[in-house]
Amino acid sequence: MGQKLKIPFSIYAWKLLCCLFLVFTFQTSYAQEKNNLLSKNYCTEIGRFDMLIDNDEVAGAYYLIHKNALGGVWGKLSGNVMKGRWHDADGKGNIIITFSDDFSFFTADYCSDAEPEKWYKDSWHGSLRPDESASSFESNNKTYQCE
Repeated sequence: MGQKLKIPFSIYAWKLLCCLFLVFTFQTSYAQEKNNLLSKNYCTEIGRFDMLIDNDEVAGAYYLIHKNALGGVWGKLSGNVMKGRWHDADGKGNIIITFSDDFSFFTADYCSDAEPEKWYKDSWHGSLRPDESASSFESNNKTYQCE
């Protein structure tokens, strides 16, 4: 009979240690990626807009003061531009929101599914809420509503 090759325990321990290191590294980087959640509260011409950014995914809800109704947006973020969809009491359609570099301001272009070729350019604007007590404020010749 042939001799059994004996592998020292230290090689098994080394392999186990390497595997554990790789698993831990993967879980740590995955957890860091997964926990990259930002929350922004904007005031706009039509009312409050609260938004969450999770890596490249964006979702937000806004209040249409003139209709006493909620609306929503969702989409993908690339750099400081979000391309996605909107839906509210006026309808639904495509939207492109361009944020300033520090995400303190945005402007939006959108179109309705009812008229997909008709884009409303630079038609919705928002600025970060200056403080929790602000219900509205003036900036850049626009009145921003926060409630």
